[in-house]
Formats: sequence, structure tokens, C-alpha cells
Amino acid sequence: MPRRKRNVEPHTLQHVIQRGNNRNYIYEDNRDKKEFLSLLGTALTLYEATLLQYVLMDNHYHLLLKVGEKPLASLVWFLNRSYTLYYNQRYHRIGTIYGGRYKSYLITEDQKFYSIVRYIVQNPVKAGLVDSPGKYRYSGHAAVLKHEDGLIDRAMLLGYFSPDAKLALSRYRQCTEHENWSPQVGFATIIDRKVETEERLAFLLDRLLGEKHQADKRTMLVAGSSSSLVRDLRSEFVQLAITDGHALKDIASFLHLSHETVRRIGKGR
Repeated sequence: MPRRKRNVEPHTLQHVIQRGNNRNYIYEDNRDKKEFLSLLGTALTLYEATLLQYVLMDNHYHLLLKVGEKPLASLVWFLNRSYTLYYNQRYHRIGTIYGGRYKSYLITEDQKFYSIVRYIVQNPVKAGLVDSPGKYRYSGHAAVLKHEDGLIDRAMLLGYFSPDAKLALSRYRQCTEHENWSPQVGFATIIDRKVETEERLAFLLDRLLGEKHQADKRTMLVAGSSSSLVRDLRSEFVQLAITDGHALKDIASFLHLSHETVRRIGKGR
């Protein structure tokens, strides 16, 4: 069955997410991330799009874009293809590094815009890489705070918060950095609750497996393997997820387990 064609209207805001194949790394070091950002700059120019925020994680990236007349699909195709060629040449490999097609979400409401900006900026904090978003090198957040454009159109981004430059920056910082974000300023759920929950659980699991040097056990863990090592990792993850505030039904859905199984594991804390 042929793939359904993406229909992205010109001059719309889009949240783009692209993951590595099987959640593998797509950036091995800082050189890779710098090369990707260089290619992203070229793509923005060629396809007349505006970047409002971004973050590069080790195994995925997020872009917040305002597209122009040229298709978003062409921009992402150019970016992913160019980076894949670089990556494969550097690491002497062939084939795709990405896990399927990218995801894109149309942003039609102010509240959704604000929450996605916050979500992108907070990615490294949620993943446990830094304790504040300004310390992470590979997002656009620090440039916004330092009054630098770089790849991001800072003026356009802050214009969504207020026409007054000083108030806009203050609201941006509240949105992205403050724990107690006021709904009146614009915070809402990220895309929808289900997507946000899955993203948070995925971060928790990847962090746990990374700390244990057991990243290769991820597929077995979420597929219900009964090996003793995987059982121990699963139990530790369930306890971690409960501590993080996740509902048992969401953890069960993520791990493809029954609610009762997760409840029993949780009681073993």
C-alpha cells in the first residue's frame, strides 16, 4: 500500500521529530552534531524555512519550524539524506540511520506553541543530561538568552510571547525554565497527553539502560522477555516510572504488560 502523502500548508508552524533506527545514536560526538547543524542551516536557506527552536539529542532531534512555500518534506529529505551520507562515510557503513519517516505536527494554537517550545528546550533536562536547559550546548535555548540569532530567528520566536522585547524574553524564560508555569501565560499539554507520556517513559528507560550499559536489552524489555536480567531491569524501570509520577496503566501500555503485572511489580518497591 503506498504511503499517504503529507499535506503541509505553506507558512504553517510544524514540530518535526526524527529518531534513530531502533533508537540508536545518530550523533556519536560533538563533531557529528556540528555537522548536522551546518547542514540544517543549508536546508533552511534552500527551502526558505524559519527555525524557531531545536534540540539535538543523541538518538533523535526536534525542530520547530515555520515553513515557507517549499514543502517541509523536501527540507527534511535533504537534511536527513545529507547527514546520512556524512555519517555513513565517516563511520564506514551503509543504509539508513533513521527509524522510519519523520513525524510532523501542525501547531494551530498559541498554547500548543508555548508548550512545544518548553518541551523541546526541556528535553536534555528530562533526559538527565543537564540540570538546567541553558547548560545544554545543542539546542537553541542558550542563543536566545544571549541575544544571538544563529540558526534561530530569535525575533520571530520571542514575538509569539509579546511585542515588547523585554517582556517577551521574560515570558520565554518563564515558559522554558520555571517549574511553576502559569496557564494564563500559555502552558498546555504537549501535543497530547499520550505522546507526552510515551516520550517521558522512553527517556526514563533509555537513561536507565544507558546507566546499566544494557541498551541492547531495550527491545527484549518492552517485548515482554522473561529472562532474569530483563525481569530485573523491568522491575527497576517500573519502580522508577512510578516514582516519576506515571500511572500504572500508562506504564503497562508502554511495556506491553497487564495492569495487574505492573501493579505487582510496583508493590515490590
